[in-house]
Amino acid sequence: MPMMAKAESPFVLLSDSDGSYNGMLRALTEQHNGQLESEVLSDQTPSDHPFTLAVGSRACEAVIRLISAENYAMCVFLPAQTFADLTASPKGQRLLGERRLSAIYLDQPLTRQMLLAKMLKPRMQTIGTVLGPGSDRQASHFTSAANILGLTPLIGRLEDSENPVRELTPVIEESDVFLPLPDSSVFNRASAKWILYLTLRNRIPLIGFSASYAYAGAVVAVHSNVEQIAQQAMNILNHRVLGDALPAPAYPDDFSITVNETAARNLGLTLAPSDALVMELKRRERTIQ
Repeated sequence: MPMMAKAESPFVLLSDSDGSYNGMLRALTEQHNGQLESEVLSDQTPSDHPFTLAVGSRACEAVIRLISAENYAMCVFLPAQTFADLTASPKGQRLLGERRLSAIYLDQPLTRQMLLAKMLKPRMQTIGTVLGPGSDRQASHFTSAANILGLTPLIGRLEDSENPVRELTPVIEESDVFLPLPDSSVFNRASAKWILYLTLRNRIPLIGFSASYAYAGAVVAVHSNVEQIAQQAMNILNHRVLGDALPAPAYPDDFSITVNETAARNLGLTLAPSDALVMELKRRERTIQ
């Protein structure tokens, strides 16, 4: 395909108008160094644009459904499993195959989280998690990541109708570190409360997938904020020529670590400051790539 001018400013489609989505829009605008045309998803069918940045799962679903054959889209601010579900259709697979659709996930790669676990407990042997209907397909990914790092995976199953304490207790008790995975069916308020309680009672370090999880009692949480994701998205767009294929969907390049010093102290763990943990985790990631 012949070279053309740089891609025009992307159109931003937001799943909602609440604070987190507006925060992403502000971050994208700052990285773009100028105003961006945007719209909040509504019952009115959004128009198709040459390049759309879809923020959140509802916006991503709408873009995949409506995008025309010659246009491009990138989804941000949604978990990897959600994006996989949204692109399971023939059209989604075709867009991915043609490199017209990509994503920057909201969650972190499992190896990154498990490497952080090994930083907490270098002699750990087992790592546990619990899966529900929304994350059950992640079992093989969890097992593979654990095996790469020489860890034994312990995976529980939790359905909406089951007693969370009965299902969680044996997995947590046998784990050296517990690593929850994002799943709306599992991590409702009740289940999250019991996970925090049981890991604390059994003195098992818990690694959270959001800063709020660390504030609630997880020893550490590794997560990417809107500024980090926006910068990665705009770096891709700024170095892309109109008509270029998009890169494959990816996890965030940059991330932050939130430490709950009280939880660490209660478990007898001495942790370096957050910035030092981030640097060391990035170094360890490079050794396994």
